[in-house]
Amino acid sequence: MMMKKMATMEEEKVAESLPIKTEDKQMTTTKKWKPNWPWWGWTLAILGAVLIVVVSALAVLALAYKDIALNFKVQAQETLNYAKETYALFKGQDLPATTNKLQETKTSLAKTSTDFKELSSPLHLLGFGAQYEDGLALFAAADDGVAAVDKALATLTPYADVLGFTVEQKEEGGTAEDRIKKLLDTLSVVGPELDAILVDLKAAQADISTIDPQDYPEKLSDVFGAKFVLKQIGKADLADYPVRQTIVELKDTVDLLVKTFEEYQPVINKLPEIAGSGENNRKKYLVLFQNNNELRPTGGFLTAYAVIYMENGKISTEKSDDIYELDKKFTKKIAIPETLGKYLTTEKYWHLRDMNIDPDFAQSMEIFLTNYQTVGGEPQDIDGIIAIDTEVLTDLIEVLGPVDVPGYGTFSVEPDAKYGAPQIVIALSEIITRPTSYIRENRKGVLGPMMGAILTKVYSAQKEQFPALFQVIVNAIEGRHAQAYFMDEELQIAADKINMTGKMIAPTDGSDFLAIVDANLGGAKSNLFIDYGVQQTILPPENGELTKQVIINYKNSRPGDNCNLEAGLLCLNATNNDWQRIYLPLGSKLISAKGYKSEPSVYDENGFTVIDGYFSLNPDSTAKVELEYTVPYTDTQNYVLNIWQQGGLRAVKHLLDVNENQEEIEVAGDTVYKTTF
Repeated sequence: MMMKKMATMEEEKVAESLPIKTEDKQMTTTKKWKPNWPWWGWTLAILGAVLIVVVSALAVLALAYKDIALNFKVQAQETLNYAKETYALFKGQDLPATTNKLQETKTSLAKTSTDFKELSSPLHLLGFGAQYEDGLALFAAADDGVAAVDKALATLTPYADVLGFTVEQKEEGGTAEDRIKKLLDTLSVVGPELDAILVDLKAAQADISTIDPQDYPEKLSDVFGAKFVLKQIGKADLADYPVRQTIVELKDTVDLLVKTFEEYQPVINKLPEIAGSGENNRKKYLVLFQNNNELRPTGGFLTAYAVIYMENGKISTEKSDDIYELDKKFTKKIAIPETLGKYLTTEKYWHLRDMNIDPDFAQSMEIFLTNYQTVGGEPQDIDGIIAIDTEVLTDLIEVLGPVDVPGYGTFSVEPDAKYGAPQIVIALSEIITRPTSYIRENRKGVLGPMMGAILTKVYSAQKEQFPALFQVIVNAIEGRHAQAYFMDEELQIAADKINMTGKMIAPTDGSDFLAIVDANLGGAKSNLFIDYGVQQTILPPENGELTKQVIINYKNSRPGDNCNLEAGLLCLNATNNDWQRIYLPLGSKLISAKGYKSEPSVYDENGFTVIDGYFSLNPDSTAKVELEYTVPYTDTQNYVLNIWQQGGLRAVKHLLDVNENQEEIEVAGDTVYKTTF
């Protein structure tokens, strides 16, 4: 019988008081980027773990040590409270108060460590010397974590104003544009500070790596006498706390933090160069607008383009135009690829607008740029390509407020009365898509003017808005709503580190992999009204392979539009003819497939086995694709699944049933799912 893992009321109560997010105790979900300054989160987690490890050892102490235990408990709780207050002040953007509270946290942490050492003799006498040593390791890790935070605050201080923090000193004058230039100019000299922070983080990682979760019970109540002792010290509600899982999650979190910091450090070092900072370092980028409401493999139909210059963080537009206008000047006659032409039967030749057929953004852009460079009269010497979709524009306007674009009107995120979508989405569709009885000049040239109008608002934004703007950028990268391809190899490697290049890399560690890639071929903007859901059923491996069932559900929630060109009406919802490819680990074998119009193709590509099929989804209806296949897999204890998220998608819910244990996760970017069979 299927069972859904649920936290008990006691676990929920404890989870609210501890800094570790434990939505599901049996599953670890990791992403390439964890926002909200993760070293704060895991530093708090370490302090919380100090309490758990020590209380588990104290559970067997005789009542003679009750006073010592109670004193330690009070001091440890005080330290944890200081740490939480410090984090709250940081989130509130009050840098001076954060710095002061951090000093109080350091003082309290030192006192707690001293009190813990008084427990050395009784713990060793009772045979809990290993747990005592683990406690010392946690305190050492906490010291390293606080040191890293201290250095981070010192590094942030020179840029506090532009980042939106409250500072004690008088704020510098000048526009936001001036402050951004200052930030870029000085980022190039923060390398040593970042190196010092990483040293502390790695020291904390080394401390925690010495702790073996198997030395601890599944929960505190498994220890003889624990319930009695917990009641004596006023912590009876911790009896069912999952000690072992908490330690596992703490170790995973610290490992992820170090990995993330290592990945972002080269990007931070390269950011000034990317933004054209410094003398004679102006960059020229080709910006592509991918309409993710007409989904294509890299994230959306290539609707419009602009050529921009970036110099010291300031952006200016050279030109902006309709992708169809670009295709008119593309004179090469390239036969449409067989895989695409099999479904896109209206086209004989391969156009620039259809060249993003590889879900790996870098692979598609290599093809696109090679052919773009053959177009006469177009700007050349491009330093890179940046792609954005409607999600990025919508999120920016949500932070900045309505934006006036001369010649095109006002754009906002207010829900459209008819469609319910943000007004900017519908307005752009009116400008770009709706047929007219007259020639609309530069109908898709809106991208350049809109970018200019948005940047004008960014440069005049209040400093309190900057944290939200930075978060928009983070979410855009994590959700693959913004992607980049650079000519400079070092810049491309830096972008690879933060997963901004859309690479799809086959796993080499024997883990499972799933990427679902859909392409809307002629279905108007119907993806605006489509919801997605995925169900996966996984059986334990036998004879070196596991069997999986994957069901992908699609629902179009709105009636179709009148898409007759003669009617001249706005056509957003039509039948979505979906070219679908499912990427699996190399060597996977398809057992059965349902829901496609014909038998799907199966082939190997770039280190994956691919299931390639085609189905239709009508307006105001549903569609379902059901697959059963085997995957090469040898680990009979642990299950690890890498989910690659297609660009342009909103969060997709995945219901996973691993050996009759169900869990639901929300996938908003590349995700690693871990559990046991």
